[in-house]
Amino acid sequence: MLSERLFNQYLSRVIPACAAGMLFACPVLAEKRDTTAVNLDEYEVVGERLRREVSSSAPTFSMTDERMKTMGVTDISDALHRLPGINIRDYGGAGGMKTVSVRGFGSTHTGVVYDDVALSDCQTGSIDLQRYSIDNLKSISLIVGDNDDIFIPAKASASAATIILRSMPFLEPGDSLPRITAQMRVASFDTYNPYLRIGFNAGRHFSLSATGEYIHAKNDYPFTLKNGILSSRERRDNSMMNSGHAELNARWRISNSSTLDGKVYYYDNDRQLPGAVVLYNNESNETLHDRNFFGQLTYRNLSVRNFAFQGIAKFNWDATHYSDTDGMYPGGKRVEKYWQREAYASAIALYKPTESLTFDYSADYIYNSLTTNQMAVTGPYRHSIIQSLTGKFKSRRLLVTARLLMSVYKNGVKSGESAEDRNKLSPSVSVSIQPLRDRLLFLRASYKDIFRMPTFNESYYYHMGSTSLKPEDTQQFNFGVTWQLGTKGVLKTLVLTGDVYYNSVKDKIVALPTNMFIWTMTNLDKARAFGADLTGSATFGIARRQSLVLSGNYSWQRVQPRTSPSDPDYNKQVAYTPEHSGSASICWENPWVDTVVHATGVSERYGTNSNLPTTRLKGYMEFGASLMRSFSLRRVGIDLRLDVTNIFDTQYEIVAHYPMPGRAWRFTLGVRI
Repeated sequence: MLSERLFNQYLSRVIPACAAGMLFACPVLAEKRDTTAVNLDEYEVVGERLRREVSSSAPTFSMTDERMKTMGVTDISDALHRLPGINIRDYGGAGGMKTVSVRGFGSTHTGVVYDDVALSDCQTGSIDLQRYSIDNLKSISLIVGDNDDIFIPAKASASAATIILRSMPFLEPGDSLPRITAQMRVASFDTYNPYLRIGFNAGRHFSLSATGEYIHAKNDYPFTLKNGILSSRERRDNSMMNSGHAELNARWRISNSSTLDGKVYYYDNDRQLPGAVVLYNNESNETLHDRNFFGQLTYRNLSVRNFAFQGIAKFNWDATHYSDTDGMYPGGKRVEKYWQREAYASAIALYKPTESLTFDYSADYIYNSLTTNQMAVTGPYRHSIIQSLTGKFKSRRLLVTARLLMSVYKNGVKSGESAEDRNKLSPSVSVSIQPLRDRLLFLRASYKDIFRMPTFNESYYYHMGSTSLKPEDTQQFNFGVTWQLGTKGVLKTLVLTGDVYYNSVKDKIVALPTNMFIWTMTNLDKARAFGADLTGSATFGIARRQSLVLSGNYSWQRVQPRTSPSDPDYNKQVAYTPEHSGSASICWENPWVDTVVHATGVSERYGTNSNLPTTRLKGYMEFGASLMRSFSLRRVGIDLRLDVTNIFDTQYEIVAHYPMPGRAWRFTLGVRI
């Protein structure tokens, strides 16, 4: 750790781009109030995270692992519920698939970046976030529009919104002792979840960390089945899951200003798929086996004055095996197998000619291919070249970011009819201004034009795909205000944000589920979204070593098909999109047992775009509570946590006919050495 003065000297000599508030694709480390603390190995001024969010030119919301604890977050789905504008598809239970969309764009318009590299699924376009353990995450961030950190791969800016996941950081170079975190979690419905993380330094220049996790869940949770005036208590069937993932991370500190990071990741999930509950039929014989492997290398060089370079290489392999046993299929069984492969390379160059002005050029190449027995063509593949040219101006009270994104897609198949090639130039611009010099009050406005290619399923899937399917073309506008108030009496911090937005989508593709694995694709031609997001957080010092931490968010959104006034779906709410949603939490931090009470809720939704009364899904409000205690026995840290979710046993559905779990508990014991 260095003083702020010495760190600024370091910035001016070695990595001058950081002096303008620019981050070098680095993780958020912690939410601290001491703005003098820095960590050179992660290239991050620790206490500046909150200020960057307040002054960002596009809506930016982050939660560190410590912040998630004070909010009582239980899993990654719960964490995303606490971010504004997010709509989650959740099929229930520990094994239920979880995908997200932001501000009505759909999950395929929401990018996910894990440790600086974008994740992908060329088959469906949606990332199942359950694959990534919240216990191994240091932070989760949501950016709607463009990132003010311009030193990123082009693909990371090729989405309407981006969720950024950061894994736990490496040890400090001078830490000679290994660090071990062992954790065991048991929960309702026969759920067992051991977790282990080991990190150590192998000399002065090498750091290693390894993570392993396993989850077994029977998931036979009870639910109430209603049929008119009759109701009965049933249990979910065919829901068992056995899942595990392992991750190895390595860092070579080549010099004081250059590093080489490597990551190897493997995920295996063998699960049964519970079927839709239609009247008294709760039986299902579906299974799904997912496997995913990827390896990636990231090289950063910040040694040349006014210039920085970053290179990324990645290989990804994904296998999906779906089966359903039913007499209606020929031979009594349906089997679908998919194998995805991706090769990815990225080069990013940043140049900073003056203290206020920074330029970045990024070029990415991606090759995707898919092998399956379920498409009308054989061996679809795609070559993608994505380039971005970005300029950023930052003064004391003004921040302007402008980007041109050029996307070129070349499609092909081994046999059959190929989808059409596409290319487009997509501009974006965002502005943040501080009208009052001595107040942390910021006004922001942003515009982004973005382009999404149809997925392989949308283009080629049997009886649903179309090679002539048009890609989605979106325009998004945002106007917002943020305000941060410092210490004032018992009030330690107060941060408020408000944003209004308008999105227009041409040739919008909507995926409506028929079960957990098969979707029906519908092209709405045109759609628009109006909305508003409000967030607030505050910390009160109520006594010595005691504080209250409050946080909450509210979102209003109207997402409407706009193809033709004669269309019966015209101006209706798009399926599975609530008009109102929000969350709130209050945490009492104290020397004894930290206590959190939290709630999330959404208004009514419809299972179809026509908003038929028979497809109406009731709104719900779910409450939970957490008790947490951390202490040390000599050099061993002990963490105890008890969570109770859905305290009032509320019966609700997020996806029609897939009941969510009722009241449940989970207990976590963690040991840190």
